[in-house]
Amino acid sequence: MEEQGETRDVTVYLKSIEVNLSPDAFHLYASHYYRCKQDFEPPDNGFSPVPYFLLCRAIELEIKARHLKHKNLDEVKVGFGHHLMKAYNALDVQERILSQREVAVLATADEIYSDKGFEYFTLRAAKAALQGYSQFPDLKTLDTIAKNLIDSGSTRRG
Repeated sequence: MEEQGETRDVTVYLKSIEVNLSPDAFHLYASHYYRCKQDFEPPDNGFSPVPYFLLCRAIELEIKARHLKHKNLDEVKVGFGHHLMKAYNALDVQERILSQREVAVLATADEIYSDKGFEYFTLRAAKAALQGYSQFPDLKTLDTIAKNLIDSGSTRRG
């Protein structure tokens, strides 16, 4: 019998559990990037690549959230990099919700985004400026793509 006031070691053994928070985190971050785009106004009211970047990052994270339900982070990172179309086309058929027009806009965005064209002033960006940014994807459609993917992207299913 133990004396009152004595201490003893207590060891509790628990089975390990594994919780994959990545899909939820990526989905949350996608919605944050999308919200930043909604709040963004260029200080000079001129053209800015920032909204394109924010929408593409939101799209990338939302698509990757879906892949992370079945794959680990390294598989997703190595398998898709920053290639929006590669990641989108690898989704299950029922998760590919974009229209043909939206897929075409996403492909145009992917060509620029995967090459960091919305992040840095590159030769491509200089050419785009000279052409009035006519080769950039339609921003309204890109916004719709991001919103629809995020809105349909509950990571709790599946």
